[in-house]
Amino acid sequence: AYGTAGSGTAVDYTDGYRIDVSLDMADVSRQGQSWKEGIPGQAGWSGSFSGQLVVGNPQQKAILDNIIATTPGTKLTGATALSFLLEDTGDYLTGDSYITGVSISPGVGDAVKFTINFQGTGAPSLTVA
Repeated sequence: AYGTAGSGTAVDYTDGYRIDVSLDMADVSRQGQSWKEGIPGQAGWSGSFSGQLVVGNPQQKAILDNIIATTPGTKLTGATALSFLLEDTGDYLTGDSYITGVSISPGVGDAVKFTINFQGTGAPSLTVA
């Protein structure tokens, strides 16, 4: 969804998303050890979503404008945040993010497809209703 988390508008014509959450690990192993030791560093999250490109869809247009027509690097937050529905409409993951890339791929005799990549900034928020 695009807009204020929990009340944003679904981005029509999408066919799925992927979110990756990771934790950096520093290797603090010492010489002579048989097993590596690590300590946690910083966590981060990123992902992508894809679908059929329909630039007449207001949510798709607003997201594309974020990186193409307006100033690249504009943070998606608050009323412009991305949120991702989980098992039902009351459960979602959201957080501040930046659009980091857009791929558009037209196929002969097929709909034009898109993939949008994003990078979270700060911690994501999980809401379970």
